[in-house]
Amino acid sequence: MLQSIGLHLVRSIIVSSLIILTAGAGVILLLGKGGKAGASRVRQVSGPVKTTAATAPPIRPQTIQGRIDDFNQAIALRPIRMWGQATKYGFMLAVSGNPKLNPPHARVTLTHPTAAPVVLEIQYTVPQNIVEMIRDHTEAASKFHGVTVQVATQRSGSNSCALLKLDPLRNTDHRRWLSYLLTLPTETSEILFWITSLPPYYDVSWANCYISLPQLRVAPNATSATPGPYQSPSQQP
Repeated sequence: MLQSIGLHLVRSIIVSSLIILTAGAGVILLLGKGGKAGASRVRQVSGPVKTTAATAPPIRPQTIQGRIDDFNQAIALRPIRMWGQATKYGFMLAVSGNPKLNPPHARVTLTHPTAAPVVLEIQYTVPQNIVEMIRDHTEAASKFHGVTVQVATQRSGSNSCALLKLDPLRNTDHRRWLSYLLTLPTETSEILFWITSLPPYYDVSWANCYISLPQLRVAPNATSATPGPYQSPSQQP
């Protein structure tokens, strides 16, 4: 009698435990599904990203006011028509015996420093008559290794620079106006241009290059330059 009662009690305990385990598993399954469903309805929202003038995307204004000089005298824009293309207005950099007529360097001073990054279009080419003259003279052609113009911005912080390389004697695709987009950092006040040389050729004979800045509008009062000796950025403190 006592043995049968004990067996019945054990069976009851086992059945109750199975019921509790089954119920617990069901609750865990429902909670898991509910958690996934709730997570799928949550939108991932990132915090706002602060944009400053220095990190803003560069803009490309139609006009930029400034003046051009050779660090001593103002440089006037001249009409340039060559390579069968429309007339452009620009200035020439040249290594010559008369630097007052064609200086090997130039400076563009902006009327107002840039308030944000600005894209400046630079168009450049080697004069067509120079290319034809070199092509017709073997000695001149042997000394000509192309033209390289270095461009650099001037500001209180980091600067931007570029090398404009042309070799129209050997590359027929360079017998035209080429274009380069230079990004001026925030607070840029000056852009410097000068003819330079690259290894292994350091001879800059016949180095001439026209520069045109389509966006530049020469300021009405830009009649003279602030005198001062020329220094490339590498020489400046």
